Amino acid sequence: MTGQTWTWARLDPARLALVEETEQAIGADFVVVYAPGDPRRDVPASLPLAPAPLSDEQVKQLQSLEAKVGGIAVAYRKPD
Repeated sequence: MTGQTWTWARLDPARLALVEETEQAIGADFVVVYAPGDPRRDVPASLPLAPAPLSDEQVKQLQSLEAKVGGIAVAYRKPD
């Protein structure tokens, strides 16, 4: 993974709808999907948010989303 940057995944409307459904299903403030990007072109993903605490079932739902959208999904909560 030398020279690789993680950035926000490019999602079509159908995949974005899956992300929004997952946010609601697990009660997260935000779910963000990341994918590897080109460091010469893509801006590294960075958010001033804290990861949301998740149950085992919620983690399974995120993993299911990852398989459907082809990226790494992370649930966040709004800062206190």
